[in-house]
Amino acid sequence: MDREPAAAECRVRSGFPRWSKFSDMGGRPRGSVNAALLIVSFAVGQGSIFLAQTWLIHRGALDLLAAFATHFSFAILALMVVDFGAPVVVARRISLAGDREVLDVARRCYWQASVVRLGVALVLALAALVYARLGGDGFSRAYIPAAIPALLISAFNAAGVFDGLGLSGISGLTGMLAYIASAVALVAAGAQSADAGMILGVALSLGYAVAVVAQLVMLWRLGCPMRVAPVSVVDCGAFAREGAAALVAILPGQLSFRFQIVVCAAVLGQAGVGLFVYGRQIAAAASQVLEFVRRAHFPDMVRALQQGDATLRVAFEAQRLATLLAAALAFGLTLAGGGCFLLMSGAFAQSGLVVALFSVGVLTGALSQTLGQAAQGLGRFRIVAVAAVLAMLIGFAASAGLGALLGLVGLAAAEPTKATPIIMMAPRVNAPR
Repeated sequence: MDREPAAAECRVRSGFPRWSKFSDMGGRPRGSVNAALLIVSFAVGQGSIFLAQTWLIHRGALDLLAAFATHFSFAILALMVVDFGAPVVVARRISLAGDREVLDVARRCYWQASVVRLGVALVLALAALVYARLGGDGFSRAYIPAAIPALLISAFNAAGVFDGLGLSGISGLTGMLAYIASAVALVAAGAQSADAGMILGVALSLGYAVAVVAQLVMLWRLGCPMRVAPVSVVDCGAFAREGAAALVAILPGQLSFRFQIVVCAAVLGQAGVGLFVYGRQIAAAASQVLEFVRRAHFPDMVRALQQGDATLRVAFEAQRLATLLAAALAFGLTLAGGGCFLLMSGAFAQSGLVVALFSVGVLTGALSQTLGQAAQGLGRFRIVAVAAVLAMLIGFAASAGLGALLGLVGLAAAEPTKATPIIMMAPRVNAPR
């Protein structure tokens, strides 16, 4: 009776027929293939949002652009909070599991994560509804209730399972659906703020619903169905503690960007917010591409750090591609953004200036994130969380002060300061275990 489950579990690691030609030892797809799929998925998903926003700028609908950009940005932040660090925790646990236990570990981790995330989603949904009713404008009152189902549905996403199995490219392909749906809705919504809010909120929810269903179907087709597995309060509590530490490590950077939106609104107004977010998201897209590369190589980094000396050399060797790309992207964005500012006029020139100003943060952020990821790979979530919180506080102070004094230039100058605490603290990854 034991042989059949063991054989099925082994097939999870080595029996993905559609991926076998990309696989190296152990039947794992190469990190570069997953990174490429994640980048392509992001380019299609975020690119569709970017094109829709470009269309709004061309039409002069800066108010709708600012309203959508602000709400969509905070919706993505809320979805990240709902995820509660699960991609990192689940991927790490699966990566360390033996071939004979990987299927059981994947199922237990998935359902532990789902229970924890559903609780977080319910709390956030209630808070969002209260805000929409008491403090929101017409767009908020339409968008937020329509987008609430996305929070609840995303609690059951399986991105961490795919990452742990070495199939992170699949989660990228499914994840782009919500972005495409929102982009199509943005073009179709028109300029009526209330109607646009409802349409865009529904599009986000439908996109996440299709994405989660597609993930679960794909896992079933690959021989790793997420059948319901019993979980205990103790197990969920342990998962929540690890997930909270992993979330705190990544959340401050996201909060800093949203804080910059608030500062920009106070200094430059709604039209300035639209142009800031439009240009800033190009630099953010470069950082996200680097995050996908790191994410695709994370399982390899975990095993490398566990098998050898946990040194900075090992960490950067595992993420060599991400480091080289960071330097190239930062340089390219500086040239492209500066060229747009000098050669174009109006809103597009101002957006080019934002891109050029924030390009330095792409490189500094990449270095700090690689160090933080190495510490997470060793399970040192608390160290990274403390460093990230310090980085957020420094970024808040610098953004508020310099932004008020210098506007966009000040916000850009504050960007590299957020990497300092992580760079200072993360080298402790080579401390004795």
